[in-house]
Amino acid sequence: MTFYKYTTTSTAEIILRNKSLRWSSPLLFNDLEECQFTPFTQESSMKAFEMYNKILEQCASGCLLFNHTRFSENTRLLIGVVALCKQEGKSTSFLSNEFLMNHGEMHLNYINKGLINCFRILCVTTACDNNLMWAYYADQHYGCVFELESVFIGLPRQLKEDEVRYHENIEPLSNPLHMLLYGETPEIKELMIKDILFSKRTHWKHEEEYRFMFIESFGEITSELNLQTDKFEVTTKYQSEKLYTDVPILKESIKSIIFGARTSEDEIDKIVSAVSQNKFNCDFYQMKMRRGSLVKESLNIQVA
Repeated sequence: MTFYKYTTTSTAEIILRNKSLRWSSPLLFNDLEECQFTPFTQESSMKAFEMYNKILEQCASGCLLFNHTRFSENTRLLIGVVALCKQEGKSTSFLSNEFLMNHGEMHLNYINKGLINCFRILCVTTACDNNLMWAYYADQHYGCVFELESVFIGLPRQLKEDEVRYHENIEPLSNPLHMLLYGETPEIKELMIKDILFSKRTHWKHEEEYRFMFIESFGEITSELNLQTDKFEVTTKYQSEKLYTDVPILKESIKSIIFGARTSEDEIDKIVSAVSQNKFNCDFYQMKMRRGSLVKESLNIQVA
């Protein structure tokens, strides 16, 4: 599959010189809502906890409709606690209304304080003739676009890749009730990653974005919930202070470089020189205005 990376000519020179692409934390992105989509909205959390409590009570009363072996250790423990409370005539309500109301904020707090620093994302697209992308990311046609055949040499650990879903709070792929019942299983984690890291609002749809994501070391993340005050605290240690990772690419990864309609001859010469010095072998094109439309035309450039 072919991907395109829009960039300035100065950044393009760095990519060619270092033979690497920069994967960044969402904290560096221009969209402030990055990673703020979550299946744990207040409404869905309330419904999930209500159903969860009912299931705990049913299981504690001996209901055999559920496969207890699939439940998480915490869920099985709570079933035992509810059963004991029933025997002793005590309340089986463990979660306050304030906790339920704040659960979505707790989830976002955990992402924003504990996880988002460690996410590493490379944003590419599948089209080289997107005029808005040229305007936003390629210096208003003074920059260029890399046509990429691959975006890494060694497979980054726990790599995830997918098209971005553009929506306005549509039904999430993941389900908070399943998270409560079964814990963070690989299947649930996969769906949550898509909800959080591969979702953007519809006004970004023009980017036709495809993402690659891996996670740098989380270091040490500690979370603490005070059930008396419903105060939730997240602390981290030993996380990288850098918000990016430069991932090496093969020289053969770059199939072509497409210059903008306004890229000057001097800037084109600089890029061609960098290609030659670093022994890349790629084709060159430039966007041109023809009869009122932008078209990609081949440049007859021989690299020494």
